[in-house]
Amino acid sequence: MAALLTGFLELFRDAGTGYALIREREVSDDLAATVFWLTCALGLAFTLMLIALSWPAAHFFHEPMAAPILQFLAIAFLFGAMSVVPLAMLNREMAFRKVAVAQTIGAVCGTLVAIALALAGAKVWSLVAGAVVSSMATTIAVFRAHPQRFRLIFRPADARHMLSFGLNLSGFNLLNYFSRNADNLLVGKFLGSIALGYYQMGYMLMTYPLQNFTLMVAQVVYPAMAKFHEDHARLRAAYLRTSALVALVTVPVMLGLGVTAPSFVRVFLGAHWAPVAALLIVFAPLGAMQSIYATVGVIYNTQARTDLQFRWMMFASVFYVLSFIVGLRWGILGVATCYAIVWTVLMVPSFLIPFRLIDLSGWTFLRTLWPTVWISIVMTACAGAWRVLLHRVGIVNPFVDLLTTVLVGVLVYVGLVLLEKPPVLSELATVLEGTSYGAARWLGRRLPRSTVNVGQFDELNPSVVTRE
Repeated sequence: MAALLTGFLELFRDAGTGYALIREREVSDDLAATVFWLTCALGLAFTLMLIALSWPAAHFFHEPMAAPILQFLAIAFLFGAMSVVPLAMLNREMAFRKVAVAQTIGAVCGTLVAIALALAGAKVWSLVAGAVVSSMATTIAVFRAHPQRFRLIFRPADARHMLSFGLNLSGFNLLNYFSRNADNLLVGKFLGSIALGYYQMGYMLMTYPLQNFTLMVAQVVYPAMAKFHEDHARLRAAYLRTSALVALVTVPVMLGLGVTAPSFVRVFLGAHWAPVAALLIVFAPLGAMQSIYATVGVIYNTQARTDLQFRWMMFASVFYVLSFIVGLRWGILGVATCYAIVWTVLMVPSFLIPFRLIDLSGWTFLRTLWPTVWISIVMTACAGAWRVLLHRVGIVNPFVDLLTTVLVGVLVYVGLVLLEKPPVLSELATVLEGTSYGAARWLGRRLPRSTVNVGQFDELNPSVVTRE
């Protein structure tokens, strides 16, 4: 219950100033100090707001314990706000190893505290203390990774400049949060808690690659692309490479999840979660598309057009919510299907609007992704045919079904990729060779190279694309 409110307020913790700071060509000490004190003030304001809202929230949920839990969790907001500027500076410098170490330290400290208190019988307070300790430890680790003394200076003009970018981004995040949670609210209200449990599980599996891969990639490439945001040719080439690499991983995984949904659910969730399988068949292709679409945020941010992103979400979110309402008539599968239809229809303008900011054509984008898409479709067809064959010969064991179908899918996909050598394969080899892991470098050196570079779909010189 408390997480619903803290998760909502988390959207506005720094008002998008961290992303704005990363995009700046130069960050003076005065600008860094201004943003630091601004985010601290915002963090303090949200801390006090959360404390003030704790009693009404407890009354709304009919749970008195929610109030003290929210008041304690409010401490994490202030510490989180303090880490915004040093974390943004580390991202500007692309010091991702330091960021990862700091966040890992926070996660480990919070987990150890939570486990220790849980074993001591602290119950829900073990989770609360773990969250606060994690925030504190992460903030301390970030400051140690990027030690900086902030002067007592605040320039209103700099603050307005940062907020003009950040507030539109926060507005987009608000609408995105609302549109992505309105279905849960409606399903829970009109279809009941059991239906909501099935729906949330299916939705969570759909967004797994988005939350755990695409957004991570976008977080990494954004600081790099922000450095040449005025050079649209380089930006187009970098964006095409990023999208192609994301698609290479997420499209086959999600389509494979869709074709193996019945056996996947029985093996990993159990027979009592069977209704989730039908949801995954609808959600899996949608998850593949959304995992690629999530990369367009990099374009909006690098071009400082979060206002356009916000306005588009104002329009699109109305239709998303309407799709949920219409779909309620046919249960959770109806909600999922109507949402998938509406999102697919709006997908074209959702891509083309940001593409216009960097003069990228939709045809070029499709040509870049098409090799991965058709290979994934062939893989899905082969895996589906294999499942039909298994059932016809009487093999219905879900574990055997899942294992053999996955093997068939992997063999077909990897085999076709190595045979066809799509341009993205060269990009993957380059990425692997540039890592610090010996096994990845070894694999990168042995991957076959395509004679066509992803960037050659654009008018940019191929040699420049390869060098960059």
